[in-house]
Amino acid sequence: MARPLGRHQLTVLSALARLNGGAWTVGCGWQLRSAAYTIRVLDTLVQRDYVTRTSATARYTITEAGLNALGWYTCGSCTRLTRSPMIERSPDSAPRVRCSWCLGSRTRPPSGDSAHGRMRGHPPYAAPMHRVPA
Repeated sequence: MARPLGRHQLTVLSALARLNGGAWTVGCGWQLRSAAYTIRVLDTLVQRDYVTRTSATARYTITEAGLNALGWYTCGSCTRLTRSPMIERSPDSAPRVRCSWCLGSRTRPPSGDSAHGRMRGHPPYAAPMHRVPA
């Protein structure tokens, strides 16, 4: 079993999820102690696959596994983030995560719709990112 995340790892992972659309670079507005220390902590999260690092730009981005470590799951139907997922299990397929909104309405929301009615856009040059509400 993997060791649990340390206090600084959780702090950085949480800040990464909440701020700047899930990404961090050296010129970013937040850091823990110093930029060098933040990079050290982010590199330990890269080793655990909670964060990815783009070598060319030194940009760190949170992954789906990083969101899951914080207790956030992405709905398989509408891509909303939820802290209380409903896991559907069927004998012939893999488990599927759904949010309570999708289970309650049984209809799919318009594409790109977020929980607050705003559209979520992804830069074409970046990996898919998920924004976590504060």
